[in-house]
This record gives sequence, C-alpha cells and structure tokens, in this order.
Amino acid sequence: MLIRTTLRMNSDLKKAAEEEALNEDTTLQAVFNSALEEYLNKKAKTKAENILFKSHDLGAPLDNLSRKDYYPSL
Repeated sequence: MLIRTTLRMNSDLKKAAEEEALNEDTTLQAVFNSALEEYLNKKAKTKAENILFKSHDLGAPLDNLSRKDYYPSL
C-alpha cells in the first residue's frame, strides 16, 4: 500500500536520485522506496540477537590428562 508524504532533502541529493532513476529507467519513487528499504533491512540485521548456547554433561572433565594417558607404551 502506498501513502503520500512530504519530505525535505538536500537539492544535490534529489538531483542525484533523479539521475539514478533516469539511468535505471525507473521512477524517483521507486529509487526512494528501494533506498529506504535497503537502509531499514541493513539496520535490522545489525541489531543484536539473543544467542542461546546449549551445554551437555560429558561426564568427568578430561583437562588433567597427561602424555602417558595418550601414549602409554612410551
């Protein structure tokens, strides 16, 4: 659904957007909609997400192993 709105922008920015619309053979409206959508999607992706780390009980800790435990015949 499209709605009508008014915004004020830098004249150089508007000229550049109009040139881009002509180069892409599209409308100024489409250029603005595309740019705003891209901006908002980029912002949404940069928001932090909650990360859930699941842990599992693997039994006794193995951080006390020695070389003899790996190579008993040495």
